[in-house]
Amino acid sequence: MSRITIAATLLLAIPSSSFAQQTRAFTASIDTSPVTEEIFETKDAAALTVGLVPLSKSLLPNRDREVRIWYSSFGNPQYLVIIHQSGAATTGRLLLRWDQYYEVSPVLADTRVDAFVSSTYDCGPVSKRDSKFGDDRWISSVCEAKLKGTPDWKAFLSEVESHALPQATAVAPALDQAEQKTWGITVERKSGPAYGVSHYQTAMTFGAPEPGRGLKLQDMVNALAATAKREPALAQH
Repeated sequence: MSRITIAATLLLAIPSSSFAQQTRAFTASIDTSPVTEEIFETKDAAALTVGLVPLSKSLLPNRDREVRIWYSSFGNPQYLVIIHQSGAATTGRLLLRWDQYYEVSPVLADTRVDAFVSSTYDCGPVSKRDSKFGDDRWISSVCEAKLKGTPDWKAFLSEVESHALPQATAVAPALDQAEQKTWGITVERKSGPAYGVSHYQTAMTFGAPEPGRGLKLQDMVNALAATAKREPALAQH
């Protein structure tokens, strides 16, 4: 069995928001191979699934900027915020993504998360792609969230820019190596030909969110995702 199939099976349909936002950024650094390769194992697959080029390989006009904020926690779906700045215009979108692992055939991949996402979020058509990385095989699933209101994309950019690269202020707690490389917040930045990556380890714990705790960027992503959630159906009498 692959190194992350077991974890994926256990966490099939646990919503990201059901875990505490009681987190702090322990490290922020520019990642280099092979760590970056493992961090982007499923992220690049998600980008390709919706027809995007991985940001590190994309070509932007010299005066354009793009930021991709990947928020991966214990639950599903995972979040990808994409912000693009061209001149005075700043636009953005939120993609929901999840992976369905299989051992033998893609037709045997679990589909329970599909139903969970469609019932929980107002989301566009789901794009799917059979993906492979090393011994891992999975179906990469992505849909674009339909957001309520007008998000402040400039505020997202400002928060991203407030975190210098690189910067390490504390030692990360002892976590499983795979968790350190995949769970947390990964921020990609590209401006013209210049590209940078920062990965923030977060301490995720069970329980209700605590106001005032946690990485601000994580709170912003969660708040953005909350605007795409469907209204709960009223009980029938």
